[in-house]
Amino acid sequence: MSSSEVPMDTMNIPTLDGDMDAWLFYSGKGPRPGIVMIPEINGVNASLREIASRFAAQGFIVAALDIFWRLQRRADLGYDDEDMRTARSLHDRFDYETGVSDMQAAITCLRRHPACNGKVGVVGFCLGGTMGYLAGARTDADAAVGYYGTRLGMFLEDAPYIDRPTILHLGRLDHRTPPDLMKEIEKAVSGNPNVEVFAYENVLHAFANHHRPSNYNAEITRTADAHTFKLFKENLASA
Repeated sequence: MSSSEVPMDTMNIPTLDGDMDAWLFYSGKGPRPGIVMIPEINGVNASLREIASRFAAQGFIVAALDIFWRLQRRADLGYDDEDMRTARSLHDRFDYETGVSDMQAAITCLRRHPACNGKVGVVGFCLGGTMGYLAGARTDADAAVGYYGTRLGMFLEDAPYIDRPTILHLGRLDHRTPPDLMKEIEKAVSGNPNVEVFAYENVLHAFANHHRPSNYNAEITRTADAHTFKLFKENLASA
C-alpha cells in the first residue's frame, strides 16, 4: 500500500453462492456516504486503490469490489502484455447478470456498515463503467456513475429503466465506443431525465487512469471527477 492510499479494511459480502471480498477506504470518524466501486478488467490494482483513496478523501467510504472473485480471487493486474491478456480473459468470462447481483449485494452490505450513513452510490471504470450504468437501472443505489464503459452497447435496452441520478463519462476517441456506437448510446439515454452524458472531445479510453500515461488526461479527469463528486454529495447526504 503506497503512501497515497488512505487506511483500509476489508469486508466480506454474502452473495447467492459465496462471499465476495471488498476493500474499504475511508478516513476520519462518523457515518459518511458510501460508494461501491467497480474496477477495470485489471481488478483492484494500484491504480484503482489510488482512485478509491481519492474518493475517500472527499468524505466517502468506498468499497472496492473483487468483482472477478469467482474466476480469480483478488485479481491485481498491471498493464504489461501478460497481465492484459489475463485481464481480457477474465472479462471474456465475466457474467454481467451475476455481476449485477453481486453489486446489489455490496450496496446492501455497505448500507449497513457502521461507517456509512445508509446512502450508497456506485461508480465504475471500464468494465465497471458498464456496471455503473446498469446500477442506475437494476439496483437500489441512490446514484450511479460510469467512466468509459466498454459494453454499454450490449445493454442499451436498459436506458429507459434508469430511475436514479446517473452520469456517464465517455471519450469521443475511445475505441470501445466508436462514433456510431456513441450516437446509439446518446440516443438511448436522451429521453431519460435521470441520465447525463459527458462526452469529452479528443479523449481516449481509460482517460482517468494515470497508470496508463498514453491514455491519461489529467484535466479531463479533474473535470469528470468534479461532476461525479457533485452528483454523489447531492444525492448521498444523510436524510
